[in-house]
Amino acid sequence: MTPPARSKRATRSAGGQRGPNFRSAEPAPLVFLDGADDYQAARAFEVVRSKARAADPSIEVTRIDGESYEPSQLILASSPSLFGGSPLIEIHGLEKMNEALQKDLLSYIEAPQEDAVLVLHHSGGQRGKTLVNVLKKRASVIDVSPLKKDQERQDFVLGEFKSLRRKVDPEAVRALVDSVGSDVAELGAAVSQLASDIDGPITVDAVTTYFGGRLETTGFAVADAAVAGRGAEAVSLLRYALASGLDPVPLLGAIGGKVRQIAKVAGSSAPAGQLASELKMAPWMVKQAQASARRFSAFNIAKAVQLIAATDHMLKGASRNPEYALERCVIAISRMAAAGPRAS
Repeated sequence: MTPPARSKRATRSAGGQRGPNFRSAEPAPLVFLDGADDYQAARAFEVVRSKARAADPSIEVTRIDGESYEPSQLILASSPSLFGGSPLIEIHGLEKMNEALQKDLLSYIEAPQEDAVLVLHHSGGQRGKTLVNVLKKRASVIDVSPLKKDQERQDFVLGEFKSLRRKVDPEAVRALVDSVGSDVAELGAAVSQLASDIDGPITVDAVTTYFGGRLETTGFAVADAAVAGRGAEAVSLLRYALASGLDPVPLLGAIGGKVRQIAKVAGSSAPAGQLASELKMAPWMVKQAQASARRFSAFNIAKAVQLIAATDHMLKGASRNPEYALERCVIAISRMAAAGPRAS
């Protein structure tokens, strides 16, 4: 295999602008995926893998987990194969890496194998900070940090349509983000569905047809029912959503987002327009959150925030039955709302 061309190094600018995204990832001796969004990181791994295989179908892929790494595993994986395939090494969970991996990587990046492709993902935190700083200087850096702003999510959706060579109206992009929400994986799936099912340009009407009613059976509707104290409706919607195949994690994300909005506006007497500007929320979202906050005591708002965090932990491995944990969370929040603002 001809050594892949090394792509341009890139990091976030001093002004906080995002760096190159997963779509621009190219095979290179060192490719560093920087950020905590697992979906974007998975897409970046996939893009590099696909391009590397297009250049050399015999390429050998090795996946390494940072936490369970064995000494010299990287050296063995990057060594030339007797069967001729060039090595592509993917290192996941760099933020949990053990001392053996950190030592081997610091040595390896001083003189990486030119015919090997090494892709590494670090999702954040202080562990391995020295190594991360070196990688940012020497590797091709791909920004896989979470999309926190509506504009970033709209740019993501637009990029997805462009990569599929499909035209989309700007209003449709905004409508899709409003309908589907902030989960990048769900946005990506929504784009794929529209591109597959719709002929011609993607319009607002198409988004409304496919996803306008979807809110009635997803986490947003579950969250609305729960914070309104309509427990039976919230549980019914939740069970339907889970039976439809929706993942518990984004469902909890929608509920958690609603609870956090309530916490932000609770206790403030400022007008909705002023709060919208201060909190960087849409005015209608502020008004909704203010109405919901009137049903909760300060104690129960804090309790609900803690419950969301505990449930998130259970959904990500601490519970054997994540769907049951999510249902218990929904019931508890519904009861808090139904009890009223004087409850504690």
